[in-house]
Amino acid sequence: MGNTTIAKILRFMLFCLLLGMVMLISWSVGSLLGNVITQSSPPTISDPSTPLVFLFVCLFNSLLVSVLIWATRSYPGMIRWTVIVLFCFAIQFFLPQMETYFFAESLGIASAQIVSIVISGLLMVVVTITLGILLSDKMIKTTGRIPVKFKLTARASLILPLILMTCLVYPLIYLLFGYYIAWQSEALRIFYTHSSEIKPLLNQLQDAIFNGIYAFQILRGTIWFMVSIPLVLMLQPIGRFRHFLFGLLVGLLPATQLFIPNPYMPSDIAMTHFIETSISNFLWGVLISVVVNKYIQADTFKSGITTLG
Repeated sequence: MGNTTIAKILRFMLFCLLLGMVMLISWSVGSLLGNVITQSSPPTISDPSTPLVFLFVCLFNSLLVSVLIWATRSYPGMIRWTVIVLFCFAIQFFLPQMETYFFAESLGIASAQIVSIVISGLLMVVVTITLGILLSDKMIKTTGRIPVKFKLTARASLILPLILMTCLVYPLIYLLFGYYIAWQSEALRIFYTHSSEIKPLLNQLQDAIFNGIYAFQILRGTIWFMVSIPLVLMLQPIGRFRHFLFGLLVGLLPATQLFIPNPYMPSDIAMTHFIETSISNFLWGVLISVVVNKYIQADTFKSGITTLG
């Protein structure tokens, strides 16, 4: 390993560390600001491990975000910034808090506190990505910029995969992983339903259709798919590794927050959800990347990115 390679690795590690500190500070300030704006606050918890776990989550997520920023380093700043901010905010805060709102009664969380979490997440993402891109431009040399021009053209062959992905694939991934991983925990069943009873899968699927969970997941899956398309296209130059990378981003960026102790969910319930969501979302992310790359092709990276009609 040459001196140049070692220098690049050390520079990247320093970049990750700086980004982790930015994330920790902006997230903490965002939480305070969110509570002030909504005039709410979560119940206090006395877990001495919280600061250390919070630091770990910030450092780990900063590694994922650093790789994402590095992988898109050839793109113009504003387009790159917009795509990454929209994606990170949506999958880390907006979509998870949509689900929190849906199950708010079981979790015992007020709407104002959900809004506070969304506000804190938005501030953290905007500050972290903004400073991350600025730092990367200073620390990581780029050989050239790729002119980006998204020209979305509807094509009939994309309609069926889009419908299948959002109306069938994502809801079934959500429900099947929820049933065979999360719902197998007796403690989790008692937490949500106050009963240890476990119904057969078909009964659970019927309940999900009639109580609105299935339709709600179609909505979440549609939002998730749409905010992912620009980022998946921007990751095309890194080759087949893009599917794995996108799966990691989708699987871990939201799920790692479950490590942070919170007053609304016991740690054993949170860890069960971590296993469930990290695996299911990783699979969902890989499928999104594969489908987008199959049906929305990049024309050329010399003259810009376009989707072929």
